[in-house]
Amino acid sequence: MFKIPGFLRFTVVSFLLSMIFIESQAIGMRCVSVGANGDVTVTWDRGLTTGANFRCWYLYHSTSATGPFTAVDSVFFYNDTSEVHVGANASNNPAYYYVAFKFNNGSPDQLSDSIRALGLIVSNPGSGYASLGWNPTRSPLIPTNSVWYKIYREYPATIFTLIDSVDASVAPSPMLYEDLISICDDTIKYRIEVMDQSGCRSISPVKGDRFRDLVTPTIPVLDSVSVDITGTVIVSWLINPSVDTKVYSVLQSIGAIWQPLDTVTGRGSTIYNSSIQATSQSETFSVIAIDSCNNPSGRGIDHSTIYLTTSFDLCSKSVSLNWNAYSFWTVLPEYDILLSINGAPEVVIGTTTATNFTDTNLISGSTFCYRVRAIDQGSVVRRTSTSNVSCQVPVFPPPPAFSYIRSVSVTSESNVEIVVYVDPVSTVSGYRLFRSDSPTGVFSQVGSILTNGVSSVTFNDNVNTSEGPYYYEVYTYDSCGVKSFESQVSQTILLTGISPEQYVNSLEWTNYSQWPAGVGEYNLYLTVNGVTSPIPIATFLPGDSTYIQSVLNSFYSDGNFCYVIEAVEAPGNPYFSRTLLVQMKFV
Repeated sequence: MFKIPGFLRFTVVSFLLSMIFIESQAIGMRCVSVGANGDVTVTWDRGLTTGANFRCWYLYHSTSATGPFTAVDSVFFYNDTSEVHVGANASNNPAYYYVAFKFNNGSPDQLSDSIRALGLIVSNPGSGYASLGWNPTRSPLIPTNSVWYKIYREYPATIFTLIDSVDASVAPSPMLYEDLISICDDTIKYRIEVMDQSGCRSISPVKGDRFRDLVTPTIPVLDSVSVDITGTVIVSWLINPSVDTKVYSVLQSIGAIWQPLDTVTGRGSTIYNSSIQATSQSETFSVIAIDSCNNPSGRGIDHSTIYLTTSFDLCSKSVSLNWNAYSFWTVLPEYDILLSINGAPEVVIGTTTATNFTDTNLISGSTFCYRVRAIDQGSVVRRTSTSNVSCQVPVFPPPPAFSYIRSVSVTSESNVEIVVYVDPVSTVSGYRLFRSDSPTGVFSQVGSILTNGVSSVTFNDNVNTSEGPYYYEVYTYDSCGVKSFESQVSQTILLTGISPEQYVNSLEWTNYSQWPAGVGEYNLYLTVNGVTSPIPIATFLPGDSTYIQSVLNSFYSDGNFCYVIEAVEAPGNPYFSRTLLVQMKFV
């Protein structure tokens, strides 16, 4: 080490006092690194010097930017541009440096610009943060130095980890940094580094203190709670921004009291597959974040599962869906209606913003299983919540296959009996009888029968049978009271007669309708003296409608002749056998 005589030191210091703010462009200071013992390694660039008439480099030091500066060492090799200032004690004191190019021919020294060792201050304000402050190597910044001052944390001991950096070109001086403590209770140290284009680094002394994590984690934000296809609940949340989050505690609200359900380890673990069934009611969940020092966060905003119920309405042949709103996002969601028929993959059959839906596209006997999926309309990332499964097996009773008026018979002067074959398999609420004076109507209801599961119903219509004919039809009503079938229109036969001359009766009747195969024949019966002939006294083909009879042979009778005309159905009726129609007339 070169020792400067006392008179020379005085001369140098005096000279520097006049030159200290004049920065040479010929020589550039680059780096200043503080060692563990406080010694400082200073690195400079030869700049525009050529080495001609070189005698040595002088390194000057001061604890103040304004000096006085003192030559602390000399270097006699032109290419040697780095020197260690032993005993600088820069860990505790400021340290400013510059170098001088000394000529061997008596020319004035060429001086470098100045540089300051990085002085780091680390304090513990007791807030759970470490407060750091340090100076740049020079102000204005050394152009060849990076603007980024890197912050290293030493924890555990001897292990330095880059945690952040500060842009010195925009940061105030001194530069400041707050480090959130995520270590429960221990000594933590720091150092600052900045690179130079030449490859050297300026390094601060290592400073630290004992810190304790006092900051609670950020309150977690739930993403959603959903019910899977088996009915169990899935709880998911966003990654907590507090980097020291160690565990998430999942809570369930039971009877309005929050109960710990389970824990999920790891800040990046954001899904919990529970064993909770949510098939009979909506279930509510929340999450708490816990850091590495067991500091708990507040409870996140709770979410409740979507509980879906369905019901089948036979009359409208529809399934109604109802569910509770999923109102835990910033914007009300839209709901997809998912349907699986007989176990097939689910398909979306509708979308709504309401909390109800009606499905009318049903197939009797098939299994319809529904779920509702809420979709967040306010987030960039698609968030969803799905309900429980609710199934229905709609069964529609088959509609009546037939309703057939078997006969319309006059049974007395004031009664018509209508016999109807009906489908006993279909589920009905009853049958109604309508009558008209015309085959094309207008028909009016004249009777009703409330019954189900029978194969035949019989109506009796109180009407003057000496008039007519009367036309009837029967309506079948299903279990919902809706008309589901109409019979054919059938009519009474009107038989009339006169005695155009003594002992002669003349008869005339209307033809019967309607049978599918039509009328096969008409039989005429006679009652005299209260005795009805067991066999027809005459038979007629369809279309015949008149008959004249001499009753001279009944000269000794009581004089009352009662005729009955019977229509017999022709073969070929697909539904039923032949039947009987009667109209009586006294002559």
